[in-house]
Amino acid sequence: MISLTYFSHPALRHGLCRAIAGGLPLVLVVLGGLPHTAHAAPTYPAPIVAGDSTAHAWGITTRFAQTTPCRVEITLNQAVFMAHIPEMIQAGIFNAQVTPALQQQAPHYLMNTLQTDVTPGFVHTLFTQRNAPASCHFAWSYTAPDGTAHPMLGFDMTRQAHDRIDWDHLRFGDLVMMGVKPTMDREFDVLVNEETMDVTIALSKNQDEADLPPPTGSK
Repeated sequence: MISLTYFSHPALRHGLCRAIAGGLPLVLVVLGGLPHTAHAAPTYPAPIVAGDSTAHAWGITTRFAQTTPCRVEITLNQAVFMAHIPEMIQAGIFNAQVTPALQQQAPHYLMNTLQTDVTPGFVHTLFTQRNAPASCHFAWSYTAPDGTAHPMLGFDMTRQAHDRIDWDHLRFGDLVMMGVKPTMDREFDVLVNEETMDVTIALSKNQDEADLPPPTGSK
């Protein structure tokens, strides 16, 4: 899967990464949109996520900041996200190994996994709008259960780089290959790394060590 931070543990995920590789159908369902045609594309700055979308219901909100150049602020409500993980398991974003215990143990790891999966859809939705800007900054953050806001990561993307991607046959790493270099918040980075180790240890209790993929959260 395309990762702006880490490649999440493959034993926990299926479905959405394959959907993205096959042309973004499931991502666009999650975001509440359909592939834009040249005649039907909305005009910038149209909302990236519909208010009745699955992504919104699962705790994701997006907005264009009132700044120049373009800036998209993406916020994930941790409490809402965690409450809907059973639905994400049914949708194939996570598999059944994401037990309630593991959910409590690795919330930042799981939030990072979700942002990894939906970020390509946000980028594609923006740059297929009519009159889209030449470049835009995407900034992810999350709201903790106590109501405090915490940054996750940010990156810049250009329309030129977007247009070089074959979105109908999106491959793993295409955004990174186009020069996307995220800036990770140090605190979030540390939390995801720590929880990656917890995930690996938890899975090792249920799998033969020979079959367990190597840890993928470390740099």
